[in-house]
Amino acid sequence: MIGRVSIKISNQRNSYKFTLNRNITILRGDSGTGKTTLYDMIRDYNNLGKESGVKISGGNIVTLEGKNWEDELDKLSNSVVVIDEGSKFVFSKEFASKVKGCNNYFLIITRSYLSQLPYSVDEIYRIKGTGKNKEFERVYTDIDKFYDNPDPNRFPFRPDIIITEDSKSGYEFFLETIKNTYIKCEAAGGKSKIKGLLKKYKNFNIIIVADGAAIGCEMESLVKEQELSYGKLALFLPESFEWLILKSGIFGDSTGITETYIYADSKKYESWEQYFTDLLMKLSEKDSYKKYSKVKLPLYYIQPDIREKIMMQIPHIKLDK
Repeated sequence: MIGRVSIKISNQRNSYKFTLNRNITILRGDSGTGKTTLYDMIRDYNNLGKESGVKISGGNIVTLEGKNWEDELDKLSNSVVVIDEGSKFVFSKEFASKVKGCNNYFLIITRSYLSQLPYSVDEIYRIKGTGKNKEFERVYTDIDKFYDNPDPNRFPFRPDIIITEDSKSGYEFFLETIKNTYIKCEAAGGKSKIKGLLKKYKNFNIIIVADGAAIGCEMESLVKEQELSYGKLALFLPESFEWLILKSGIFGDSTGITETYIYADSKKYESWEQYFTDLLMKLSEKDSYKKYSKVKLPLYYIQPDIREKIMMQIPHIKLDK
């Protein structure tokens, strides 16, 4: 499934408008904000149609629940599948496996930690509005993918430590970039291990560099760490390191960097991070010097002029020598 899906759901008492951009969207919020009402309206429409008093426009939207969820999901295609927070199967490996390669979008209503699902920091929402008309708004807003709470105007950020999510190409790039500076670069070895390094370097200015396209489940805890850091922790969460390279323009104005929802098919790509990796590999495959590898970064990407173009995409970080 591809594309941006704009949905409107209404009855005499409530009206919801929201847009889904990719395969997994998370809806959070405290009790009483309207999440359950939204779910019940969709379920009533699925069960009763027009007799429910609910009107839905913009796409095929269905609820998924119960012990037969796997069979029901197998019957669906090109649909928006809505799951309430009481559905325990969203925590299962079976559900994560079903999402991968699925030709549907998922709207999951939950306040829980869903570590098995690679969802984006940009696709975590809450309901805005207390009257009849309600919309979705992003929980985490950014300045150029740079999250620097509680002071978003304090630029540039001067780190003592750069923590990268993994130890592959992105880590190699930043390790080379900070060579001959006072800054240290360390790889966490996975998004769930970032918090361990934060404890190790709690007295330093830290910037975390991670794939925003898949780190959504960790965002709540990282923001809490920011609140306790007194301005010593910033997050740079581009879609992926490959997105950062593509955005630098070294391969020209590549189609697919913006309006990615048009190109990143949910059936093929579990997250947009996978899409940007695939796109970069295709654009670079004909030149052996530039041929991109996620495991081992080619020398082309760390030569000074290319490295400078990539670093220009991160204007809020100052790496002094």
